[in-house]
Amino acid sequence: MANPHSTRRRKGVSLMVTAVSLAFIIPTVGMIIDVGILYSVKARLQAAVDGASLAAARALNLGQTTAAQASSAQQNAVNWFYANFPANTWGTTGTQMGQSTVSVFDDPNNPHVRNVTVSATTTVPTTFMRWFNANSTTISAAGNASRRDVVVMMVLDRSGSMQNAGACGSMVTAAKLFTGQFAAGRDQIGLVSFSDNVYLHSSPTTNFQTVLGYSNSLGNGTGALDTIACAGGTSTAQAISVAYNEVYRMNLPGALNVVMFETDGLPNTLALNFWDSSASVAGIKSTSACKDKNAKKMSTGGFASAAVLPSWTAGQALGAGSYYPNIPAGIVGSVYSDDPGGTNKFQLMMQYWTTTSGNNFNSTSFVTSTAAPGCSFAGGQTATPPPADIAWFPVTDVWGNQLNPSYGYLPVTYTGTHIAANSYTTYHNAVLNATDNAAYRARSNATIPVYFFGIGLGGTSTSPPDYDFMQRLANDPNGDNYNNPPLYSACSLEPGCANYPSQPQGTFIFSSSPGSLSQAFLAISSQVLRLSK
Repeated sequence: MANPHSTRRRKGVSLMVTAVSLAFIIPTVGMIIDVGILYSVKARLQAAVDGASLAAARALNLGQTTAAQASSAQQNAVNWFYANFPANTWGTTGTQMGQSTVSVFDDPNNPHVRNVTVSATTTVPTTFMRWFNANSTTISAAGNASRRDVVVMMVLDRSGSMQNAGACGSMVTAAKLFTGQFAAGRDQIGLVSFSDNVYLHSSPTTNFQTVLGYSNSLGNGTGALDTIACAGGTSTAQAISVAYNEVYRMNLPGALNVVMFETDGLPNTLALNFWDSSASVAGIKSTSACKDKNAKKMSTGGFASAAVLPSWTAGQALGAGSYYPNIPAGIVGSVYSDDPGGTNKFQLMMQYWTTTSGNNFNSTSFVTSTAAPGCSFAGGQTATPPPADIAWFPVTDVWGNQLNPSYGYLPVTYTGTHIAANSYTTYHNAVLNATDNAAYRARSNATIPVYFFGIGLGGTSTSPPDYDFMQRLANDPNGDNYNNPPLYSACSLEPGCANYPSQPQGTFIFSSSPGSLSQAFLAISSQVLRLSK
């Protein structure tokens, strides 16, 4: 039989132990709850600070001076922070975050990077911790974001088809919106436009909004973009080479280097040198009436050395620090062919390059009979296949872009060690090959690799940009993320596409009509700015 006194004693001990335990358990549970609240508030505060720093870095393009841009960044950070961490969040008080807690400064290790740091503090009330006289806890968070300066060469198509459906004017408007998204005084933007020939409007400059024109929420201005008029062919390979040469000459490996191109058609023009210096042989047929400096034809011993070559077009010095060698004078000029579906004719020897001032965009300068005495193409004659003067096409254009790249693309026909000049298909493929190679070489350069961003325009040309081809130029591995429904698949699923993961991967956007160009240009500027973070 149990001892009733013993039972009462055990119950008394249990009650005492329970009371003592509760004295520890309740504060412990309460502390866990308070700590959980602190962690939640800390996480939200940190997210708001991180977002604010990114918003500040993105706002560094707002303003005509670096001081104005820093002020815009600071205000943008404040706006972003309080939109995501409003007053009294989770009962907090005394939140400290303002322009004074946002710092904008140059990176000490890279003068082409600007850093933004954002800090904030807030006081979190406690509930159970009050038992220990801890009525509140102050927490803090700090965030950092950086933005690289951007060097961009815009490459804009001013071929004849860009006159259709108002595309030329729409392109100018869209390009000015593009320039308006970048930081004047820090970023550097230049411009190349192209048709049969290539025109260098401006090397990259921090004064791009004044030089080129711009449009944004702060205002607008006119410049070189407003002078563009559209006419002629599509010398894309040369335009890309001119643009990359200007980026390369800037020699800013710490910046984000970009070539942004827009076109409404396939390339159809190459600048070629018909003197093969490695074999000391000219690409002139023996039946040609063309004459050298000594008035000799090929059939009478003419064109035997570089010294006697006539200057069909003048040479071009590309400037100090160029990636490409200077373009020589001599039997050099452009070959302009029909687009697919045309009459497969060729037009030979237009002016291939100009940096002269003034608006000459509507002019097409053919090689004169004085420069090319006896040649049937002088004055711009067309023929199918090319005139009897031309024996072959060289294996590279004047920029060194391969008409049949070593990595393979479209097939061409050879005649000995040169490209056959008797086939429209061979020449058309060679033009696309050289253009693809121009972008490939720029992306893979170890010193100044560049990102390519491309916009293809529909609704203006009978031969609109080919999706696979444009994906190749941009090195874009993705499918169509812009149109709904998508117009093309990921590069890996497209039979004519190739992607190189070791090279900078850009973006291609297809705009179905000129009316959509502004949105496409703004989408590209957003992609570039996101990469610059």
